[in-house]
Amino acid sequence: MKNENRQCQNCKNDFNIESDDFVFYDKIKVPPPTFCPECRMTRRFLWRNNRSLYKRECGLCSKTIISMYKDDGVPVYCIECFNGDDWNQFKYAKEIDWTMPIFNQIYELIRKQPRIYQYRLGTVVNSDYGNSVVNCKNAYLAYSVIDCEDVMYVEGIDRSRNTMDSFASYDLDQCSWNILSNKNYNSHFLLASHSCIDSYFLYDCTNCQNCCLSSNLRNKQYVFRNVKLSKEEYEKAVEELHLETYSGFEKAKSEFNILHQNAIHKYADIIASQNVTGDFILNSKDVYKSFDVSNGSEDIRYSARIIKSKDVFDCAYIMTGELVYESSASSSNSYKHIGCMLCFTSTNMEYSLYCRSCSYCFGCVGLKNAEYCIFNKQYTKDEYLELVFKLRASMIEHPYIDSKGRAYVYGDFYPYEFSPFGYNETVALDNYPKNRMEALEMGYPWKEPDNKNYTITINSLDIDDSISTITDDILNQTIGCINNGKQEYQCTTAFRIVPNELQFYRQKKLPLPRYCPNCRHYQRLGYRNPMKLYYRTCSNNCGNTFESTYAPARPEKVYCESCYQKEVL
Repeated sequence: MKNENRQCQNCKNDFNIESDDFVFYDKIKVPPPTFCPECRMTRRFLWRNNRSLYKRECGLCSKTIISMYKDDGVPVYCIECFNGDDWNQFKYAKEIDWTMPIFNQIYELIRKQPRIYQYRLGTVVNSDYGNSVVNCKNAYLAYSVIDCEDVMYVEGIDRSRNTMDSFASYDLDQCSWNILSNKNYNSHFLLASHSCIDSYFLYDCTNCQNCCLSSNLRNKQYVFRNVKLSKEEYEKAVEELHLETYSGFEKAKSEFNILHQNAIHKYADIIASQNVTGDFILNSKDVYKSFDVSNGSEDIRYSARIIKSKDVFDCAYIMTGELVYESSASSSNSYKHIGCMLCFTSTNMEYSLYCRSCSYCFGCVGLKNAEYCIFNKQYTKDEYLELVFKLRASMIEHPYIDSKGRAYVYGDFYPYEFSPFGYNETVALDNYPKNRMEALEMGYPWKEPDNKNYTITINSLDIDDSISTITDDILNQTIGCINNGKQEYQCTTAFRIVPNELQFYRQKKLPLPRYCPNCRHYQRLGYRNPMKLYYRTCSNNCGNTFESTYAPARPEKVYCESCYQKEVL
């Protein structure tokens, strides 16, 4: 089948459906999409709230919980109650109404059935102040973290220990401010750098030790500002930066920003992977226009944050899944999902949410150990298969039409306006920034932030410059964030320093932060390119063209694979 060009019914831009896409759509029996890849990704991201947490009560046992859901009238259960047997998961089961669009009926069930308060999986210990946590211990204000211990203020971090203020990185130990990096130890402010030890302010460096304020290094030691020094010269140069002070750290950060702009930039951060396009792809193959893909993933398209999965199209946050389409957080050995969210260890699921250890469910919410259910109602196997065939046809023949006139058919993810979150609560804002007016104009939900009534006891700029003079009294202070509530950063206006955090800064001889955790997160996001690909030509004038997250008008020197290898390696 040939490629086909279409116009997105959301943004009105043209997009291409490729022959390989048609093969996959035919394999899982869904019609081709009518939304472009970016609008499809936005729709899934709009259902993913990582960082906006609320204190409320469990709807069953009444204990206080920290939930990703603000109280909007839908019951939220703690994990013990949700997984327990003290409530009837089939209470809101409903008959199919063939006169009503199927998406409407799913939404009715979503608004009634209890939800799990957070996304957590496996063994999670002392990690109440986090979300999307899998097999972790002592994770504090940590989001989308897997197999971690003693991590704070991080997002998209896997298999890491004693690490804080980092983003989209793996296998870190004793690190802070690592971004798009992996396998680093005791290193701080590293961007797109790997297997480095005892280093500071590096960009695109690999297998380096005791290096600082440098870029494009390989297998180096005692390099400062890209100049090789003796051990004594290096230690003196780093000491003179006074990184234990906030003023010294910020001065070094400003120098790093210039260094980063002037460095050679590879067209994409791709490591040990074959036949891939996108960015930050590790140990994977046959990946197309996708981002943050790792651990032996294969045959991935138009997706983000995919771990050890296969045959995944148009998805986000999938771990050990196979044959998954238009889904989010359908994970842990799940097979054949279409339009699902937060469904774990489940197979042959369609348009279902918050389900665990289920199979052959359509339009179900909050079920566990169930099979052959539609809208939470039990059927025989033969009844189920016959009805699902009709439901798919009904979704195509009678689509849901939203307030902007956009039509949603079988194969599409849930409508934008059904999301339980505001655009500004979700990772959609992180990856495709919009202000309130822009989001509402597109028909995306928006939630006004709660008023912050913190009593600030010390302003950030009044904190001692050096970590060496900070006393334990700082633990009793409410610190005013420098950004003072700026909404583009989702600023919380104030923050606290906790004991483990203070211990880390003292041990590493690093200054205390002056910005709240949300503002620090958005600063880190500023070092990551958007999840968009552009065609551009190699800056080395070799004539090679490629797809890259660097837009053609950007000033960085962006090299193709061949020129990069010659220049850097």
